[in-house]
Amino acid sequence: MSRGQTTLDFAVGISLFLAIVLFVYLFVPGILTTFTDGTPSETVTANRVADDLALGLLGSPSEPNVWDRECAVAFFDGTTPGGCHFAGSTTNERVGIAPRENVNVTVIGNVSADPDPGSDRLCWDDSAAALAETDSGCTGTNDVTLAAGDQAPKTNADSVTATRVVSLHGEAVTVEVVMW
Repeated sequence: MSRGQTTLDFAVGISLFLAIVLFVYLFVPGILTTFTDGTPSETVTANRVADDLALGLLGSPSEPNVWDRECAVAFFDGTTPGGCHFAGSTTNERVGIAPRENVNVTVIGNVSADPDPGSDRLCWDDSAAALAETDSGCTGTNDVTLAAGDQAPKTNADSVTATRVVSLHGEAVTVEVVMW
């Protein structure tokens, strides 16, 4: 009897062929998107900006995720007081990214007694010396809305968002960094 192909040989061969075809189908498009899509670099940059803000840019690096109130208000107000770890006149300069990048930094949270668990944009109410939600406070001349940068797009198809939770004036708030 001459040597021929057995069922086991055929099963191993076809399984190996299908595994290679599946590998090529799943991984080659992911390798090529690096050259066609700008999103991965924006993802890295958004996460770096969010980390820098949370871990010491607006507070002390020895106390990460705790913001200094004066530095935070100055960051969003556009002033640069002494003792803060940022410089520059634009949001891009303050967070250390190129001028051609679009970035928006917003502080959101629920600091009212409202039982609604949703988060609202926050502001610093100077007359009350406390955080307030923008829809219910911050009507004074020295009040500062805690949002900086360009207006984020309405659709998030081409945007990347990174969030971090920090403590500001004794309140847990969320910092949202949007890049597009």
